[in-house]
Amino acid sequence: MPVKSTRLLPIAAGVFLLACAATTHAQTTINLNTANGNCVAVTDAAGLSTDSTPGSVSLRANGVTLTAGAPGACNPVGGSSSMFQANVQTSGSQTPGTPFTPAVGSPFYVIWSASADATACTYGGNFSSGITGWNLGSRACTDGASCSATHAVQVTPTAAGNYSFSVTCTNASGYAATSGVNVPQPATPAPTPNPIPLTAPAGASAGVAFAVTWPQMQNAARCVGTGTLGGTPTTSLGDWNTITTVSNTAANSRSVVVPSTATGTLKLTLTCWNADDSASATGTTGDIAITPPAAGNCPATITAADGPRNLLTTSDVRYGTQSGTRMNVNLSEWDNVWGHGTGSPTEGITPWPGVSGSAPTILAFKRDSYVGIHFKTPVSPAPGTAGTWFNPTSNPGPNLTMAISTQCGDFTNHLPSPGCRVENVPTADAPMVYWWFGTTFPNTSCNLQPNTNYYVNIMQTDKASTLECSGNVCPAAAWRQ
Repeated sequence: MPVKSTRLLPIAAGVFLLACAATTHAQTTINLNTANGNCVAVTDAAGLSTDSTPGSVSLRANGVTLTAGAPGACNPVGGSSSMFQANVQTSGSQTPGTPFTPAVGSPFYVIWSASADATACTYGGNFSSGITGWNLGSRACTDGASCSATHAVQVTPTAAGNYSFSVTCTNASGYAATSGVNVPQPATPAPTPNPIPLTAPAGASAGVAFAVTWPQMQNAARCVGTGTLGGTPTTSLGDWNTITTVSNTAANSRSVVVPSTATGTLKLTLTCWNADDSASATGTTGDIAITPPAAGNCPATITAADGPRNLLTTSDVRYGTQSGTRMNVNLSEWDNVWGHGTGSPTEGITPWPGVSGSAPTILAFKRDSYVGIHFKTPVSPAPGTAGTWFNPTSNPGPNLTMAISTQCGDFTNHLPSPGCRVENVPTADAPMVYWWFGTTFPNTSCNLQPNTNYYVNIMQTDKASTLECSGNVCPAAAWRQ
C-alpha cells in the first residue's frame, strides 16, 4: 500500500516519526536510512496512527519488525546492546571469583558493572522475599560514570530457594538489556558435632537405669534414639526411645533402661537432623554388656519427700490376729515374711509366692522405717500367677506407701510399670499393689517379668503421723489375698 507523505528522522533519543498525513489504516513498510545502512520497518495491519496527545505531530506504530540491510543498521544510537549491557556475577567476597557455598544466613556478594554507554541501571530478580541487601526495582546507577564502576553488593539468603539477580540498563535511546546469575538453593547448616560423641557405661544391669550423655548440639532440629540388643532392634529403652529435641546450649543426657529380663550386648545410636532434613549427624556407643540385676545392696538410708527413711532389717512378725508371732525375722527375703502363715516355730517355709492369705504385721516398724523385701520370679511362672496385698482394718495404723521395684528402697525410678506403686493406703482393708505377669493395664497393675529380681518396698507415707503409734513404733501390715 502507498505510504502517505512522511518525513523520516534517523534513530536518536528515541525512534519517532513526524506525521504530515492522516492514519494509514494498513500495514506499512518504512525504509529508514540510518548511519549504519538501510533498516526496513514493517508495522502490523493497523499501520500508522496519529499520536492522540494534544499538540503532538508524532505517528505511532504497533507490532513493528525491523530488518537490517547491513550489520548494525537497526541498532539504536549509542551502540549495540552489548555496549551497555551489565555484567553480573556472584562471589564469596568483594573480589570477583572468590569461591563460596550458598547457605541460609551466610552473606555473599553480587558484583556487577556496565559500560559508560549506560545512562541508568535498575536492580531486578526473580524473587520478592528470601534475600536481603538486593533492593528490587531501585536505581543502581544514574549516569555513565557510576554505571561503569564495579559494584559489590552484599546479599544474604534468609530462606532456601533458587535466586536470580539481574541489572537492567538503558542508554540514551531507551534500549534495555538484562543480565543475571542463578544461585543454587542454600543449604541449611548440618548438625554438629558429627559424629556425635556418646558417653555410656561399659556394662549395666537389666531393669536398672543408666545415663547416656553427649555435648551440646548445633543446628539439630530433631533427634531419634535407637538401639539393638544382641543385634536385634529394640524399642524398650526408657527415655532413649522418646528423644525428640536436644539442647544447643548445654550438655545432653538421657536415662536408658532395658527390660529386666534382658541380657546380651546393647548398642545405642543417636541420629539428629537439621531443620529441613537435608543433613544429619549420628553417634553410636560402644558395646554395653547387660547382666541380670543382683540381689541385696539395700541402702541403709533413703530420701523421701518428707525426710529420710532407715532400713529395717529384722523384726518380730505377728500373723493375723491369733496365729502367733515369729521372733527376729530377717526381713530381707520374701519367703521369710509371706512364706509363712503362722507364728509356729515348726511351720516350714512355702516358697514364693508363699502362703495364700499370709497376714504378717511387722511389729518393729517405725515412722522413719522402710523395708526392702527381695524376691525373684521363676523362669516359667505358672499361668495365672498373680497376687495383691491390702492394709487390714484389724491392724489400725498410719497410711502406707508400697512399690515393687528392681532396686531396693526405690519407690519411683525403677518400677516395672506405673501400677507398681500405690501411696497413702489407709488401714481400712484398702488394696495395695496388684502384681501379675501380664503386659496390659500398666497404670493399675504391676507387670512383672520372669526370672527377675524385685523388691517390695514399704514405708509410712507421712513420717510425722502418729496415728495408732506407740511412741515412734507404728506396726505395718501388708496382708496377701
